[in-house]
Amino acid sequence: MRYRFSVPHLNAFIAFLCALNLTILTSPMGQAQTLTLSEALQKARSNSPISRQIKSQYQAEQWRFKSNRALLLPQLDLNAQIPGFTRAINQISQPDGSILFRPQSQNYSSGTLSLSQNLLATGGTLSLNSGLSRIDLFESQGNNPKYYWRSAPLFLSYSQPLFRINRIKWNWEQQKISYDEATRLQLERLEDLNIQVTQKYFELLISEVQLQNSEYNLRNNDTIFRISQGRFGIGKIAENELLQVELGLMNARNSVEQSKVKKLTSEKELRNLLGEYENTGKITVVLPFQVPRPSIDPEKARSEARENRSDYKTLEMNENMARMNLRASQISRRFTADLTLSVGYNQTATSLPNAFKDLQSQQSAFVGINVPLQNGGRNKALVKIAENELNATMESIKNQKNQIDIEVFNQVMQLRQLQTSLDISAKTDTIAQRRYEMAKNRYLIGKIDITNLTIAQQEKDDALINYLQTLQQYWLAWYFLRRSTLFDFETANKIRPE
Repeated sequence: MRYRFSVPHLNAFIAFLCALNLTILTSPMGQAQTLTLSEALQKARSNSPISRQIKSQYQAEQWRFKSNRALLLPQLDLNAQIPGFTRAINQISQPDGSILFRPQSQNYSSGTLSLSQNLLATGGTLSLNSGLSRIDLFESQGNNPKYYWRSAPLFLSYSQPLFRINRIKWNWEQQKISYDEATRLQLERLEDLNIQVTQKYFELLISEVQLQNSEYNLRNNDTIFRISQGRFGIGKIAENELLQVELGLMNARNSVEQSKVKKLTSEKELRNLLGEYENTGKITVVLPFQVPRPSIDPEKARSEARENRSDYKTLEMNENMARMNLRASQISRRFTADLTLSVGYNQTATSLPNAFKDLQSQQSAFVGINVPLQNGGRNKALVKIAENELNATMESIKNQKNQIDIEVFNQVMQLRQLQTSLDISAKTDTIAQRRYEMAKNRYLIGKIDITNLTIAQQEKDDALINYLQTLQQYWLAWYFLRRSTLFDFETANKIRPE
């Protein structure tokens, strides 16, 4: 639900600004435009350098996730060594058991085609290989080389860690959490952009209204000064009062110049966020009278924050890491093993065709074990370290979750308070404007002095700026709550990637 405030003189200001915008022609370097807050937010999300940076970073995370997911798919690799030359004096065992040392020169070439698959369920690796190699031996006594071919057309192997953590599965679970965190972080950064745009949008809006208000005050002060000159000429007011009126006129002129500079600066900063820095056309922003005012349950906000925020995913990763470290430390004190099985065919011959004839079977099985016996209590100490680190992590996570809950609760309460403040400031602004008009009329007929008129004008200006600033605070608080919960309470929907 949206609520609309009625502020008569602000409506007049905005109408004036819109009418002014219609009279501005397109300049050689840019085009004039009128922007609502929602349009400015959409432009920034589509065109701004910050938005493009956020999206590029997220796309990098997407590709990183795809790269890690590919590790769970079959991998096909070709490894080759062409050629590999060596020359050395080697030890050669003779048939009678004696040993001779002879200089040898050889050229070694090989190629292996491998198909491997990591198994998520077991943490093992299954591979299928096919290879071919050739050795050229250059004898020291002659010039004719000897050639040897070795083929392994089919070789199947499997390796399996036993009694250990399934690191393939654990790494994959962490990658999924990390990708989920990156997705939520992208949404939060885009909400941060909404906050920045809203801030700069209202800075431009306030500067525009201040400029129009300053010009309005200048016209009034100029009129009052001319009337006061006439009154002074006939002796109805003292010179001190005339000087006070003239001082007010000078201050009004200075205020106009300051407002012009502020408006130009604010316009430039907003353009940069919109991705239109080089466009020098005039921007006229529209006062967003209508604000979202849904009924927000603090418990609902807390629940959405815990479910949607990226830092909750970070806490989940930290907890998983601490638990994994504890598990690894506990396993280091126990019996572990590694199983490797292989089966295949191979052959050796002096010619390539014969290397694939009469293939010989090849099998192997290995079990490597590790049994910690005595290391001075180091493993026990590592377990205690991991246990205490897990406890510390859990307490830290609990505290961080509580801090987030408090943050979200405070934001909900602040939004409620600003709803009331917005009603009051809108009413105050209307009253201050009416009071100033009455004071001005009373001064013109000589019922009050310039001091009281100046006070009424200052109250009018302060009430106007206070209303605009309160409206700005409300919109900023709204987007801060969206950012903290990744939930749109106006539509009652979770904020999703575009």
